[in-house]
Amino acid sequence: MPIEKTVKVNIYTDDHTLIKSIENLPLEFKGIISIDGVDGVGKSTLASKIAKELRSPLIEIDTFVQEQRGGYIDYIDYNRLNERIKKNIIENRLVILEGICIQQILDKIGLKSFIKIYVKVIDNYGFWMDEIRFFPPDKSANEVIAERKANRFSLGHVEDIIRYHYTYMPYKNADYLFERREV
Repeated sequence: MPIEKTVKVNIYTDDHTLIKSIENLPLEFKGIISIDGVDGVGKSTLASKIAKELRSPLIEIDTFVQEQRGGYIDYIDYNRLNERIKKNIIENRLVILEGICIQQILDKIGLKSFIKIYVKVIDNYGFWMDEIRFFPPDKSANEVIAERKANRFSLGHVEDIIRYHYTYMPYKNADYLFERREV
């Protein structure tokens, strides 16, 4: 049964305030809270804190990645991930799911998160550098990927991240944005 979205996008810079906001939601139903963002932004740390406070299991998508051969999306053990998520929802009602490209991965197994949190790092000048580097609004995914290849940047799973952000726009479709400030 789909859950109506009753939450507008909220921006947080403090994990305690974000967690309190989630705790105040009516969480009497079963579902997934997803923590999304690019590599190295603090998704795992935030997800661990949320899981601990909500006394819910944490599932890290990276633990379901099979042998990597230069990508990410195509190397996930979707059957095992789907089984683990469903088992934990049955046993615990609420599951915290953390990883990159999370909405695309959930689409592949026919699941949705009812609370989407997107984590990003803001630099000292107030800029979100990942947007500037990986998904500038004035370019397409193909243009960014072609430029990176022309400049001989290693792509690997970064190509999946770039395509995912242009297709799913997770930072625009999140219920909560968590902005971690660079120090």
